[in-house]
Amino acid sequence: MSRFSQMSPTGKRAWGVGLILFFVVLIGAIGYSQWYAIHVNVPHYERTGTP
Repeated sequence: MSRFSQMSPTGKRAWGVGLILFFVVLIGAIGYSQWYAIHVNVPHYERTGTP
């Protein structure tokens, strides 16, 4: 028996929205990390000339 079968429709909707929001934030953090690495770190290391 699933624990979600005992939840109200509002509770199920809240879990669904929370899960979607979690993944949107997670993907946004990964995107920001990639942008920062390419636009900030790479030029910094290219200027310093260190390997």
